[in-house]
Amino acid sequence: MAVQLINIGNIANDGTGDDLREAFIKTNANFEELDLRDDEKTTATNLGDSGQGLFVQRLNYDLQFKKIVGGAGLTLSVTDNNITINNDKVYDLTQTAVSGDDYVTKQYDFEDARILYNNVYDTLADLPNASTYHGLFAHVHSTGGAYYSHGGAWIELALKSDIPEISDDTTPQLGGDLDGGGYDITNVNDITINGNFFGGTTGTHTGEVIGEVTGDVTGNLDGNVRGVDVEALYNQYFAPGTGDFGGLDSIANNALEFIIFNNDVDFGTITTPAVTSLDAGAL
Repeated sequence: MAVQLINIGNIANDGTGDDLREAFIKTNANFEELDLRDDEKTTATNLGDSGQGLFVQRLNYDLQFKKIVGGAGLTLSVTDNNITINNDKVYDLTQTAVSGDDYVTKQYDFEDARILYNNVYDTLADLPNASTYHGLFAHVHSTGGAYYSHGGAWIELALKSDIPEISDDTTPQLGGDLDGGGYDITNVNDITINGNFFGGTTGTHTGEVIGEVTGDVTGNLDGNVRGVDVEALYNQYFAPGTGDFGGLDSIANNALEFIIFNNDVDFGTITTPAVTSLDAGAL
């Protein structure tokens, strides 16, 4: 039943309004109507299965709700009917699906943006699952170390202070082959060879040395020196029993000149003029 209005007439006691009895009948009926209305059941409900609700509670006749506030990089724009949440720092963040990749299913393109974030954990036990977050880099405050996840485990990265520099180590040693990568090795003093050299076997050294070698070479030298096969030269001119000088360079007219041009001959000290003979062997 709707609430009844009492007719009070146009002016007092003009006889056009409800009489006193009729007025109180309507009054009693209105009280009964209001008494039958159960306002205790009036409430508010947050709809949806997830998310944070805005309604908090009802206090008497006051329905109380939470407020929406802006956080870091977020501001609110309010109109009569809308509340707009504005993202002030990240724009045009596009998510795309990734197919054919065993590690990720989606990616974000930040293009020319710089990402600043904290990724520090207090202890090693606080690090997330290394298998779930494969490839994640993190810092552990209690150890002071940096870690990355791979193969289901967290692997610690070495500090620069833990790696000795070559300049600090007076006797550095290689743990494997040295690959020059196509570059020259310069400013070298002595090289002591023990074992293989240029891919040869123990005791032999094969390969090409470009540049000058200053000092004695102890042992057999196999290869060309300035384009000359020294082994063939030795066998041709100096090996015992050969005696075959072959063709001579145009500068030397005979074997004696060749030997003189290519070898130092010590005749000793000559104090008195005399005939000195040099036996060059059979020619």
